[in-house]
Amino acid sequence: MSTAPQVPDESRMKHIELLQTTISRLGTNSFLIKGWAMTVSGGLTAVAMGGAGWAVAVIALMMTAGFWLLDAYYLEQERLFRSLYERAVMPGATRVPLFSMDVERYAQHVPWRRVALSRTLTLFYGTFAVVDLAVVLVLLVPS
Repeated sequence: MSTAPQVPDESRMKHIELLQTTISRLGTNSFLIKGWAMTVSGGLTAVAMGGAGWAVAVIALMMTAGFWLLDAYYLEQERLFRSLYERAVMPGATRVPLFSMDVERYAQHVPWRRVALSRTLTLFYGTFAVVDLAVVLVLLVPS
């Protein structure tokens, strides 16, 4: 006697779709933040090197840090919702309640600091931070 896999009911499928949409939206937000970070940091750095001075380069550095923190937040939320999604698609009684969007129980598995210092974010934003800092130092040192 073979048992066919259980097909989730319509409500469960709607919940899974809702989670997928949320994960997708968080990923899109992260992508847009990276675009804004490149534009703002690059533009302010160019303006600073063009004669506006070290203060503009410091602003570029602060903006890079701000975008880094915001992107880390969205990436953390995305990972939390991925954990919730994985739990929601599990067969059996261990599934999450229907239409639950509570990700707090997964926070210990996705520490914010580890997300913020992940390899991809560190390489992306770290590069901008190093360039911004180098511009600040170049502009502060008298020629």
